[in-house]
Amino acid sequence: MEPPTQAMCSHPRTALLLSAELAGGVARLSAALRRRGWRVVLVSEMDDDPNAVLCDGHVVVDWNASDEDVIATVARAGVRPTAVVNMVESLILRRAALLDHFGLADPSRGLARLMDKAAVRRAADAARVFPLRWTDGSIAELRAAPPSRYPVVVKPAVGGGASREVHLVRSRDEFDRVMAGLREVRGSDRFLVEEYLTGREFSVDGYVRDGEFVSVFVADKPDHDSARLHDRGLRISPPTGVSADSIARFLAELQILLSALSLDGVWLHIEGRMADRKRAGLIEINPRPGGGLYPAAIRHRTGVDPVEAALDLAIGSAPETGHGGLSAPVAIVPVEADVPGIVHCRTTVADLLALDGVVDAYIIDGYRVTSLAKENFFAAVMVTGQGEEELRKHASTALSVLDYQILPP
Repeated sequence: MEPPTQAMCSHPRTALLLSAELAGGVARLSAALRRRGWRVVLVSEMDDDPNAVLCDGHVVVDWNASDEDVIATVARAGVRPTAVVNMVESLILRRAALLDHFGLADPSRGLARLMDKAAVRRAADAARVFPLRWTDGSIAELRAAPPSRYPVVVKPAVGGGASREVHLVRSRDEFDRVMAGLREVRGSDRFLVEEYLTGREFSVDGYVRDGEFVSVFVADKPDHDSARLHDRGLRISPPTGVSADSIARFLAELQILLSALSLDGVWLHIEGRMADRKRAGLIEINPRPGGGLYPAAIRHRTGVDPVEAALDLAIGSAPETGHGGLSAPVAIVPVEADVPGIVHCRTTVADLLALDGVVDAYIIDGYRVTSLAKENFFAAVMVTGQGEEELRKHASTALSVLDYQILPP
C-alpha cells in the first residue's frame, strides 16, 4: 500500500506533529490543525500508532537515532512541511533540527534553553532574579563536593517531567544514599542540587507573545507531598495561601528572566514555591500547558483554551484570548497510584460527573505503574465551590466514590 504521506506532499500547509510513547496531544492537535486548514503528518516511533488514523499521514522514525537519521526518514517519505508542532518536552531539540533542515522560521524562540535547567539557573543569577543556592554536575562531581546545608532537592539537569528522579534530601547521609542509587541507573547524567524552599507551592500558566508574558491561570497546592515532591490533594485557583502581592512580585521577576532567555511564542507552565512570606522562588519552567485537568480548569476559569493557544503560538498565529470564564473557584484533585502494577477502576467518569460540584474528570483504566521514581496519576477530578471548605467537601466525596485496585502485571 502506498504510504499516506505520499499523497499530501504538495499541500501548501503541511504540519509535522511529533509524538513519543503516545504523548503529545495528537487527537486534540490534529483536529485543531485541520480546522485551521492544515494537513497533518504524524511523526512517531510506533508502526501501529493508534493516533495515525487521526492524521493525514504517518512517518515512523527511531527517536533514539540521530537528528540526521530522523530528518532523512521524513525526507524519504516525501514530506515537505511548512510547520512542525510538538508538545513533548523530550522532542524539543528534534523539532529545532527539523525546522532548521527544512528552512523554516521558528515562531517559538528560546525553547532549547529551557531543556537545560542549569542554564536557566545561570540566566536567573545573571539577571539577579530568583536567588537560590544551587550547583550542578555529574554524580561523581556532586559526590566529591556535597552540599554544606540541607535540605536540598536533587533533580535531573536536563529533561525530566512527572517529577521523575526528583529527590528531597535532608542530610549528608541521605545525599550519599541518593547519589549511590542514581549512579546505578543514571550514572552518566548531570544533576542539579538546589536549596529546598519550605513554603507553599504554586503554579502559573500563561504565554509569551512579542516578548511579554501574559499570566492566564494561577493555582496553589496546599496539600503538596513535600516528602516525595509529588502533587497531592487540591490545586486551587484562585490561590488561597499565596497572596496576590507575592504572585505579582514573582511575575515581575519571571518577566525579567524570560526576556534574558529570549523566549517568545510559547505557552508556559511555571512552578514556584514560597521561600518566606514575601519571597517566591522558581522551581522550573515547562514549555507546555499544565497536564491532566489543567487545560480544562483554565478553560473553565478564564475561557482560554491553553492547547489551542499553544498551537497558535507554535504556528506563528496570535492566540485566542478567550471570552470570559466562570468566577467560582475550582480545584483539581489528582489521584496517584503508589505501588507497581496495573490499575483497574470500577468507577466511571460518568459516576464522578454525577456528583455535586464535580465539573470534569478523567480515569485511565489499565494504567501501568512501572516506576515509582515519577508521578503516576491515573485519575483526577475538577470540582467547583464557593471557597476552600466547599471545594474540599466536593473533592472528598468524589475520592470516596472512586473505587479501584492495583493488581500485579
